[in-house]
Amino acid sequence: MIRINLLPVREAERQKSGRQFLLLALILLMGQCAFLFIIYGDTEQELKNVKKRNSELSRTLKNLQKRTQAVTKLKAEQKELERQKTVLNGLVEGQSGPVKMLNELSMILTPIEDPKAKLRVRSRGWNPDWDPKRVWVDKFEETNRKVKIKGLARSNEDVAEFLKRLNTSRHFVNVEINFSSATQVRELGDATFYQFEFAGLVIYGAADIKLLAEGKLGEMDKSK
Repeated sequence: MIRINLLPVREAERQKSGRQFLLLALILLMGQCAFLFIIYGDTEQELKNVKKRNSELSRTLKNLQKRTQAVTKLKAEQKELERQKTVLNGLVEGQSGPVKMLNELSMILTPIEDPKAKLRVRSRGWNPDWDPKRVWVDKFEETNRKVKIKGLARSNEDVAEFLKRLNTSRHFVNVEINFSSATQVRELGDATFYQFEFAGLVIYGAADIKLLAEGKLGEMDKSK
């Protein structure tokens, strides 16, 4: 009987299978390492891009902050210039304004003879045929754009017409009656007249109009 020893063959096959397994494991390990390297490279590049973008955004933000500060500063300077301009305009108007205001008051208390002028004042609600001589101004005070007018009138209608003319003029505004009462004037034979007192504001020019819109007219410092 012939016997064949197969142990060397089986041992050789086991060694071959072991080498193939190790080779496959090595290939898989190398593939995994290559995959991880690629992933790491992409992640690192993405992180660099994010850092770069953040740096750019930071620079942009700083530039915007600088521009915002510059705009805020310019607005503050512009506001200060406007304030100074208003003060200067007020000083200029303070020189010529009283003359214009008194001229208008004189016009209000002057009879209107011209037909065209009568048409113009009628559109303002005035009575063009009213006789201003029916009103006497005894006292006129103006301090810091606040005005007070005292006088006598022949009737309440005369008081009302005078008040209307003041409030529809260019240089008087917010004029109101403090009081109006009948009184007898001894010097005129105890004739009955109506004593009145008005209080309001005067406007010299554009600077005063701006202050009026802001509710500051009549509150200015005399030292300005």
